[in-house]
Amino acid sequence: MYISANARRIKTLALSVLTAAVCASIIIFQQSCLNGALRGISLCLNVLIPSLFPFMVASAFIVKSGLAHKLGKPLNKITKLLFGLSGSFAPVLILSIIGGYPVGAKGISQLYESKCASESECKRAALFAVCAGPGFIISFVGASLYSNKTLGVIIFFSQAIAVVLTGTAMRFFTKGQNNFICKTDAKPSGVSLSSAVVESTAQGAKGILNICAFVVLFSAFAEMISQAIENDILKGVVYCVLEVCSAVNFLSVKSTVEMCAFAVGFGGICVHFQIFSALGSLKINKLSFFALRIIQGIITATLVFFGTKIFHAEAQVFSTSWVQSSDIYGGSIISAAALIGVSICFLYSIKSIKQK
Repeated sequence: MYISANARRIKTLALSVLTAAVCASIIIFQQSCLNGALRGISLCLNVLIPSLFPFMVASAFIVKSGLAHKLGKPLNKITKLLFGLSGSFAPVLILSIIGGYPVGAKGISQLYESKCASESECKRAALFAVCAGPGFIISFVGASLYSNKTLGVIIFFSQAIAVVLTGTAMRFFTKGQNNFICKTDAKPSGVSLSSAVVESTAQGAKGILNICAFVVLFSAFAEMISQAIENDILKGVVYCVLEVCSAVNFLSVKSTVEMCAFAVGFGGICVHFQIFSALGSLKINKLSFFALRIIQGIITATLVFFGTKIFHAEAQVFSTSWVQSSDIYGGSIISAAALIGVSICFLYSIKSIKQK
């Protein structure tokens, strides 16, 4: 008991010191923090909301409307053979690959809450169904950073293959350990089409706001770190661990394309937190999740190495400074309207919950 009490005191003291250090850093590097937060807001307005929000709504809708149950039946044999999962996961896994990092987690959470799949199935799927979308990899990493869309395509398919390989490997490594139950024959709870649209939109709004909050926060931290650390190798490692957008921006100039591919496959702690938030009440093993992100990053980097040799794709970088995804006030009317609409839906959903 004495040791346990001391451990709690040490933990409290360490947390207090860390919090004080973070607050001091924000004051010391105030301008860098501001610039990083503005870059994060710009990224949310011009990249994340337009690309992720529709997919997050679609991911929730296919579960709530019962489409996951109907579309999963003909694909049940394939998903069971590859991943040991019921067919209901098929559309969610596809959306996770083409939609972006947290989309798969959101769909898996919906399957779990709707009781369309067992808890063990959902936990296992949540560990490997993590992939950056083609918009981010091909358009931003490939076209903007490397001036080579073919290279972006190679990185995207390398990561998609890494997702399939890790999912298939888990199906065999966990054989006999997880007594999962395929729920394809179960009847999903009946929800009207209008209710499915409204609920999916509200949940997608809540999810995208959580994601944007993490991106702004970690973008601010990444900018402060860039001012505090001078060593490029250490700076690249910290970026890679923290936030994927800052990592690919930096590594595309300072390191190899394989390291950039690893950063995309790993995702960064910012993305990891987004996924944990999207999973909701579904709790997974954080250490296993982190280890699989490293494995996916290594597989992605390895496949990119061979892919660039086979397809003769060369990385072209013409600038020694970071590529800005967009000006902070350069967002389109559509992206601004989307942000306002998302905020209204989120506030309305909170009001409805409180009234209940």
